[in-house]
Amino acid sequence: MIYTFLSLCSLTLLFVAEDAQKTQTPKTDLQTYTNPVWTKDFPDPFVLEYRRKFYAYATETVGFPGIQVMESSDLVHWTHKGVAFTPPWATEHYWAPEVFAYKGQFFLTYSALNPQTKKHDIAIATGTSPLGPFTHRGILLRGDDNKVGAIDGTIFMDTDKTPYLIYSEEDPRSVILRRLSKDLLTTEGERHVLTQPDLPEEGGVNEAPTMIKRGDTYVLIYAGGGFQADNKARSNYTVRYATSKSLFEPFVKDRTPLIQSVPGEVYSPGHQCVIHLKSGEWWLLYHAFDNQKEPRYGSNPLGRTLRLDKLEWNGATPFMGSTSPSLSPRPLPKVRK
Repeated sequence: MIYTFLSLCSLTLLFVAEDAQKTQTPKTDLQTYTNPVWTKDFPDPFVLEYRRKFYAYATETVGFPGIQVMESSDLVHWTHKGVAFTPPWATEHYWAPEVFAYKGQFFLTYSALNPQTKKHDIAIATGTSPLGPFTHRGILLRGDDNKVGAIDGTIFMDTDKTPYLIYSEEDPRSVILRRLSKDLLTTEGERHVLTQPDLPEEGGVNEAPTMIKRGDTYVLIYAGGGFQADNKARSNYTVRYATSKSLFEPFVKDRTPLIQSVPGEVYSPGHQCVIHLKSGEWWLLYHAFDNQKEPRYGSNPLGRTLRLDKLEWNGATPFMGSTSPSLSPRPLPKVRK
């Protein structure tokens, strides 16, 4: 079976913050782990595997004014490596970074706030190491033609080797596809709407797209709802999925979320990425607010922590062992055969 998944800026020096080399050891024994696997703020995570190491990237946060990067050998024990890249053309909102390995280079996509238009653009940078440094290569997509701009860009390489940029834009906040040039540095052709937030439980938001091809079926995993977690009623961020036989035909949504909040324990899990390990296992990594008092965006002291749970398949249908983020010990990922 062939699978493909969404991987899954002038030259800048790798900046390492004072405590960037700290390593966290989550609750583990020789056979299990317990979420979260990173207890500090690590929003919008994306994980790349390269040469027997895993590299996790995240949105900027307090103390790390740029794109965060961490390193691990097992997806559970992580070492923070500081800031991999700070865009030279913007000053804030460095969001949702992803790195795609292609033809000996690493292509970093991310969104940032354009200081002139006050809208979010999606940009691209390249480097020769997953840790950086990266070189700014340009704006892939300008967001000045819609309400807030373009965010959550990710590269999908189809089985016929056609590259695409899939991202989210408003209004409403929908998942959009555009073709990329062969060098991945420019967008081409028309925009195609893959999904819109047409379910009431999605709260007007479809974002954080991840595309996987299972046989002849395209599986779009995405986040729906508001990512804030200021009270139980508004903690409606979930991980969901939709399927289609073509990138250019309607995607059909499943009404049951893959992951959702556990009141009193974990709030607003979402902005996932998916990784397919050499062992054959699939894992979903995502952020969530932990129940430290009542989580509230902007005041929760821990922010959004990093979690992972195993993803299973029934043909082209993804499912988890439970729609709840795991709270108890789980078997460690098997990263090799």
